[in-house]
Amino acid sequence: MRRTVGVLAAIPFLCVFGVLGAQKSDQQPVQDFEIEGVGLFQCQCTAFSCPCQHNGAPTHGTCFAADVAHIKSGHYGKVKLDGLNIAMVGDLVDAKSDRLFATLYLDDKASPEQRDALSKMVQYMNDQYVALPGEPAMPFRKIGPAALEFSESADRTTYGVTIPGILEEKAILKRDSAGNPASTITAMDDWSNVVHNAQNVDFRYHDPEVDKSWDESGDYANLKYFHLTKKMYDEKQMLGELGDMSGTWTPAQMEIIRKQGLREK
Repeated sequence: MRRTVGVLAAIPFLCVFGVLGAQKSDQQPVQDFEIEGVGLFQCQCTAFSCPCQHNGAPTHGTCFAADVAHIKSGHYGKVKLDGLNIAMVGDLVDAKSDRLFATLYLDDKASPEQRDALSKMVQYMNDQYVALPGEPAMPFRKIGPAALEFSESADRTTYGVTIPGILEEKAILKRDSAGNPASTITAMDDWSNVVHNAQNVDFRYHDPEVDKSWDESGDYANLKYFHLTKKMYDEKQMLGELGDMSGTWTPAQMEIIRKQGLREK
């Protein structure tokens, strides 16, 4: 979804408090990456209708959201990332850049080398994402490891995310008679250009260390099954790299939609 960039690579193994100054990923070499997995996004927009997905502004001005990815397989450089989770939580989309903030939670099962790789990869991705042209990078309130668990039911319909005492999420994906997701849309997203609208059952967040708390259960949710590479970002194949919050697709986004054979809405 929106932008979430901060100083990740310098100190990726410990919690970091305070607003971190942004550093562009070109200050450190970004290695090639390729990942496959499933992502869950939940926010405070109206259920089954999030304007940010289609290059618009959030329904309420702010977008208190959680963007979670479970990497089933993949690598960053020579570092394998199989089975690892990552979550970004905060006001992830906002036309008023001074209100943007995020907390980055890295899977505590990851080795220090894997956390460093996750950090560099996510920093690079989010440096490229553009909700508004010229928008400054997202400041992180906290970065650090967390007991982050991601669950997927055997029939791939029920998904859950838990950070004990901090984050609880549950979403249900409706499928049609053929077993396909019932609501599939072209969308701006960090992980994919295609997402599937889902039922937001639970979305509760409380982290006293960053003094943020909300319950947006019943609001917007989507799922996506992604296959993402650095090349896709390098070649600007992601809709999220070309946004302007106008509420309609930009010409550059329409060209991506045409080339990739995506539906306009």
